[in-house]
Amino acid sequence: MKIVIDSNIFVSSFFWKGNPRKVFDRVTNGIDELYITDEILEEIRNVMYRKKFDVEKHEIDDYIKIIDYFSQKIIHNGKIENISRDIDDNKILKCAIEGKVDFIITGDNDLLVLKEYQTVKIVSSKEYLEIV
Repeated sequence: MKIVIDSNIFVSSFFWKGNPRKVFDRVTNGIDELYITDEILEEIRNVMYRKKFDVEKHEIDDYIKIIDYFSQKIIHNGKIENISRDIDDNKILKCAIEGKVDFIITGDNDLLVLKEYQTVKIVSSKEYLEIV
């Protein structure tokens, strides 16, 4: 499957085991094809830098490199439309459309409430694993 993973799933996969980690493992095992943008990578980095996580910079840099290595990079063409009720989520939708992916995997209710955008299904990590 071609997928976009929201930053909250990446962060969860780094810190905890469970469904988010299983989703990311599918990517690193070559089962799913991951699409990402520099904006999404930057958001992951910024979230992981928060004091509450207490992660060393080199660990974050290494994780970002791993994500980048296993991803197909999408370069946004033009303006991002306002689709989600949270404008920060529009970059996820734009990446999915430009990458022609099958699924967006997220834990964000602002995206999950959409259920689908154009031809892209929007699901939680648990739902995705049940589908595949």
